[in-house]
Amino acid sequence: METNKKSPFTGGVVELFTEEATTTFRNERYSYTRYYYRCVDTGRTYTDNELDDKSLDQVYDQYRNRHGIPSKSEIKEIRELYGLSALAMSKILGLGDNQYRLYEDGAMPAESVGKLINLAKQKMNMLTLLELSKESISKSDYNRYLKAIQDASVPVVLMLSSVFYNSKPCVEQQSGEFILKKIVNHPIYKNDDYAKAADF
Repeated sequence: METNKKSPFTGGVVELFTEEATTTFRNERYSYTRYYYRCVDTGRTYTDNELDDKSLDQVYDQYRNRHGIPSKSEIKEIRELYGLSALAMSKILGLGDNQYRLYEDGAMPAESVGKLINLAKQKMNMLTLLELSKESISKSDYNRYLKAIQDASVPVVLMLSSVFYNSKPCVEQQSGEFILKKIVNHPIYKNDDYAKAADF
């Protein structure tokens, strides 16, 4: 397929070709469509950054699907749900200061980090992650992040209810319902969304 690109060797016409290829990424084999140019005058082939990214994106997409890692656009959307900065997300998730921004720009998270980011889709999980990071965040930042998360319009799924309601009373004869109420009434969870979800 002829393109409007010019050959870096002669300045002449180049054609775009594809071929099926395989590569190894993080010790796993992936198949993808490789794109490359061929100079008509010399027969020499080459790629550029745009074509390399096009090929790499195919591998990245397969890796993300295989390991449950959100796409870079999803990673950005999760942050925007809470109205937080990339730095704030990095602090809450326990990442390096610039790491969340790098993931939004396309860097591939480790599988464990990808699953952590997926957990942040749920407001209750996000509040838990914030509480776990409390000692490494300044008090003013903690309060600001807490308000942003509580005010965010994120669907709440109270998955713990089935576990506690179906559990046997503990040694102190506390029912599962009582334990769940204690959790929901914790300061970080105490807002209208959770009260409605738990039907309290």
